[in-house]
Amino acid sequence: MLKRHTLQAMAIRKRTPEVLEARGLEAHIKRWELVDAGDLVLLFGTVNVKRLDKLEMYISKRLVHHLSTVCGGLGCCVVNTDGLRFAFVLHHERKRLPKRADFPGCERGTVRLGVDAEGNEATTTWERLGHLLVAGMTGAGKSNFLRLLAHQAIADGARVALGDMDGRTFPMLVGSPALFEPVANTPEDAHQVVARVLAECDRRAVAYGVVSGFPDNLEDYNAQAVREDAERLPRLVVILDEFNATALALGGANGDFCGDVATLAWRGRKFGVNLVVAAQDFTMAIVGRMRDQVTPVLFQVNNSDLARKVGLEEATNLPPQPGLAVTKQWGRMQTYFLPKAELASGQLAILTANEAALVGWALEHNDGYLSLAEIQAHGGIGQGAARRLASDWERRGWLAKDTRAGNKRRVTLEFEAIVYKLKALQGRQSPSDSAQTDPQTDWGGPMRLQPPHKAELPPFLAGK
Repeated sequence: MLKRHTLQAMAIRKRTPEVLEARGLEAHIKRWELVDAGDLVLLFGTVNVKRLDKLEMYISKRLVHHLSTVCGGLGCCVVNTDGLRFAFVLHHERKRLPKRADFPGCERGTVRLGVDAEGNEATTTWERLGHLLVAGMTGAGKSNFLRLLAHQAIADGARVALGDMDGRTFPMLVGSPALFEPVANTPEDAHQVVARVLAECDRRAVAYGVVSGFPDNLEDYNAQAVREDAERLPRLVVILDEFNATALALGGANGDFCGDVATLAWRGRKFGVNLVVAAQDFTMAIVGRMRDQVTPVLFQVNNSDLARKVGLEEATNLPPQPGLAVTKQWGRMQTYFLPKAELASGQLAILTANEAALVGWALEHNDGYLSLAEIQAHGGIGQGAARRLASDWERRGWLAKDTRAGNKRRVTLEFEAIVYKLKALQGRQSPSDSAQTDPQTDWGGPMRLQPPHKAELPPFLAGK
């Protein structure tokens, strides 16, 4: 690899002193080094800083641009972390992203976004994800990305609040039990959704004040609520598609709607709210009110001003590849593709086959009770894992302590409903797609769908 770039390196060694001298600087370069870094070939020119009078002249952006231009537009920068060196990029083998990345499935507590240029999965938690600003032209993959977020939120036990002005992004979720509010199809309805979420923040502020420990976030609150047998609060994921058009219809950047959304952006994270605003394009006045509170995810856009303002100028040069986006944290990434039918299936919770079998055993053979020892024995896990699982299920409101039975943990009706719903969905698959039966229980098998307490189930599970 290095042999191919020897002549190129020799030309740069000749031109660099000429550029320095043309700008009235002395060419005190004491050493040149050609480095093969795998997908990069770099040429370093180390400057003898002891002989320099004005160091700032050697690190100016104008000098770097001049060197890059004279060297045929090669990438050039100044490295001053260890002495002072000019670095020229002679070769950069950009790794190709896949044209499509199929969603591998939900994982509890994790948001799976896609794959980056290094082939690594781009993942985070809901808490770290925070708020997002999503922009992309028609066909770039924005709507699929929003459905991907909604799908994982619902599967992770969150409630969702959705704005869908054109009715094309979330029609399959109309009437879903996971909705915090009905899907908003008008600007006025979208404003009502935001107002309701802000009111929920007020309610949660009161709840935070009731428990001990002064919780700073939703996870802290729910952990304390389990210990004090207080109300558990689900995460709220608010996704407002066609946000720019909605804002303009409601008074623009200075309207009450934008003001309320900006308030939700700076206030919501503490109370377990993730806000996602999305549009084909954003006017800068509307972005400005919440720019510091949102993380940009840009698909292909034609607004160079927007891309520059959020620090992702590369978005204007993205190839027309559906699902290809650029972010500050992961650089370019191919977002996961989620078929619409998968979101429409209404998955309600993330449970492994072993966990579903464990709950099934408790319901059929133990009157719904699950002690830590029973979680270990019938879940096939260690003591630490059993404690973490029980704690997680308690925070979600899936296990509750029964005071009439010495505070033994018991499966709640909500969890019972979720498990039977998942079993019903599994039963509609072919036998080859169904999970294998756990030999320690008689819970397996797609036809075993009759719950022990059917009269207590919600209507949508009782076939009404």
